[in-house]
Amino acid sequence: MELNGYTDESTIPDRRKLPGVPITVDSISGNTWIKGQIVTRWQLPKAAQGYVPELLYLTQPIEELERQAQEKSLRFKPPGLAAAQSVWDRELGPFQSIVNMSYILSGTSISGLLGQIRTKLIDVIADLTVTTPLTELPRREDVDAAMQQRIGHLGDVYTTTVVHPSGPTAIGAGATASTGLRVSDVLPLLDAVRAAAQTTDADTTEVEAAVTELNEVVSKPDPETGEVVKRAGTLREVADKLGIAAVSSATSAAVSALTDLAMKGAFG
Repeated sequence: MELNGYTDESTIPDRRKLPGVPITVDSISGNTWIKGQIVTRWQLPKAAQGYVPELLYLTQPIEELERQAQEKSLRFKPPGLAAAQSVWDRELGPFQSIVNMSYILSGTSISGLLGQIRTKLIDVIADLTVTTPLTELPRREDVDAAMQQRIGHLGDVYTTTVVHPSGPTAIGAGATASTGLRVSDVLPLLDAVRAAAQTTDADTTEVEAAVTELNEVVSKPDPETGEVVKRAGTLREVADKLGIAAVSSATSAAVSALTDLAMKGAFG
């Protein structure tokens, strides 16, 4: 959502909610034109205040925020502000009119927001790479812990889906993957476990044997749930014992997909 923008107000993090943003007003009174008068929400007529929220929500994608950060000043006119302008205008006497109302914000404020987002990302990456090189994938438990510590407790919504060529696997506490996963989608995930094992110098005999056994069980015309779960558990156990991040991550993806299928009754 940071990349593509926010659509639901309930998911917008606090860093994108700006309090006390000044409002610039253009008005006409008789023959006098007043342009760029700065007011606060509390200086508006009471009837108009109800249409103006106390916080300005910045929902734009990162790319748009980066462009706006280069500007000296920015103007925003959300629907509520347009409604407040109409209400205020109706309260004025003859020969008076509110021509325009908009929030005014400096580009440096946007730069500050971008700095917060970058800092958050750096914190997460730092946590994930304490024990894992950047060339390897962190363990699922490490991802959960980092996201919970750096993002979850701040009220951000965390649901990340890592998409493989054969199907999605949800990563993160309480996350959900998109639907449509089939038994045939799991076989490439098992191949990924074997491929990850073969790229290391460690003895991966047990892991490769566990992958082969699980592959054989899953490939049966009518695999049994109990046997699939048992073999999947064995694979996870030997992968964790091996202690190689890339193998553990690939194993977690395969086992999670199998568990999801088992819960949905895909096996006999």
